Amino acid sequence: MIPQASRAATGSRLYFIDNVRWLVIVMVVFMHVCVTYSGIGSWYYKEAGALGIGAGLVFMLYESFSQAFFMGLLFLIGGIFVPAAYERKGCARFIRDRLVRLGVPTAVFMLVLDPGINLMISLLKGGSISLSAALSRYAHFITSFQFVSASGPLWFALALLVFSIAYALSRKAFETIRGARPPRARRGSPVTDARVSAVVAVIALGSFLVRMVQPFGSSWFNMQLGNFMQYIVLFLVGLWAARTDLLRTLPYQFGMSWFRMALAAGVPAWFIIGGLGGAMGGNPGFLLGGLHWQAAAYALWESFFCVGICLGLIVLYRQRADGRALVSGFLSDNAFAVYVFHAPVLVALSLALRGLLMAPLAKAAMVGVLAVTGSYLAAWLIRRVPGLRRIFS
Repeated sequence: MIPQASRAATGSRLYFIDNVRWLVIVMVVFMHVCVTYSGIGSWYYKEAGALGIGAGLVFMLYESFSQAFFMGLLFLIGGIFVPAAYERKGCARFIRDRLVRLGVPTAVFMLVLDPGINLMISLLKGGSISLSAALSRYAHFITSFQFVSASGPLWFALALLVFSIAYALSRKAFETIRGARPPRARRGSPVTDARVSAVVAVIALGSFLVRMVQPFGSSWFNMQLGNFMQYIVLFLVGLWAARTDLLRTLPYQFGMSWFRMALAAGVPAWFIIGGLGGAMGGNPGFLLGGLHWQAAAYALWESFFCVGICLGLIVLYRQRADGRALVSGFLSDNAFAVYVFHAPVLVALSLALRGLLMAPLAKAAMVGVLAVTGSYLAAWLIRRVPGLRRIFS
């Protein structure tokens, strides 16, 4: 559950956060479309095909720059609204609510959608399987605990669930020791260039160290641990931001300054690091991890770009998209359900259109639009089922 129709401590809705949220989720769908037609990254179905230099570069640009910040931004947003929810509900009810809102969708994906997607791929590729064989395969999927690694895109919900429970338990322990007084909110924006730079440095150093043993792109139970320093730090920043009312008080010019720096320095830096590091020549290995300057440089670039874009989007949307209209409301209300159910929609579409001969970029653009539209339609229908609206919100 990524916060929707979010409220700050004052109780007023933060519509711009809802609008940032649905934008990022649409970007996630297009990310998986790009993986489908570029072959760069991990996804259920990839359409093999030769990429020209131009198409390959466009796919790499979108995937690299999106990957650098968009999931971190979702963890930041998730962290911001955790303290208020805890204070409204208390520890036990807070954990129970998170288990329903995050745990149930994750379980649905692991136990239903993931095996369903893999069965669909097998059947649509011309394979055949009897009912008894399918049931036997599913029984092995469960009893062998393969489902634990089958969270697909819902790894995010599972990680956010773990982070939220860790917060609730640690805060409950603190309250038991020190008393049940909630932390005092500190209004105003204490954000400075030095503090932002410190966050960038912590994420970069942590990512570099983790990637020495868990390289970028590798996973453990479907968790890419090489990216988790960014997610943990930004979740913690979100918790801190909740006490300072950062979403409202972050100066517009400050956020935009970092946003402009991220674009102005981040884009050429990506080409320089990729060129000198060997990625442009088809040898990105040193960028992905290990005791190499390329891995350190990439971790620093990624952290700098992530933080700058996050700050910029927050103030930009607060200034220009802090409202709810008919279309934006629909996109926001159904965004989490789109996140949960876009995988089967996208895989079905890409398999159905695999015989259509088109340039990879053009096909990715077309399928992306269809996948977003189809996912929103599916989300809208699913949320009309009694009892499901609360879970997939």
